[in-house]
Amino acid sequence: MKKTLISCATGALLALLVVATYQTAQHISNIAPASTETATPVLKPLAVDPSWVKQGTPNFRATEFFKSSDGKTSSGIFECDASTFEWRYQLDEAVYILDGSVELDYQGKRFTLKAGDTAFFRAGTTAIWHVPSHIRKTWTLYDAGKVARTFAKVSN
Repeated sequence: MKKTLISCATGALLALLVVATYQTAQHISNIAPASTETATPVLKPLAVDPSWVKQGTPNFRATEFFKSSDGKTSSGIFECDASTFEWRYQLDEAVYILDGSVELDYQGKRFTLKAGDTAFFRAGTTAIWHVPSHIRKTWTLYDAGKVARTFAKVSN
């Protein structure tokens, strides 16, 4: 019995070591080089499902400036003009408002975000954005994976 337990524990530790080694190798081979100078992100037109637009003619623009080596996390900048639109969150998203403001209808609540404010939106949810003039925000997306998203839906 003692030998079996030792063998199981050794096997589990070896498996963890193999996984950690693989993840480290993936990270090293896929990580972006460190910055050695400043970079100004260029925002490009962002195609959005036209059925999401409820009012106005928004000019959506965005750019991604970071993506993790495992592809699960990314960050970028988004902006648009006065409009009302629906946004369907496919991944968890944290935002930080850089400029402008937005009135949000989200999870049965109505609240306003302005420059300096943050918010978090869960994958699988929808928000209505009422942008009175313009909005510029940073975003960070996180893909917890299909299993985690399924359990998050069940726990709500």
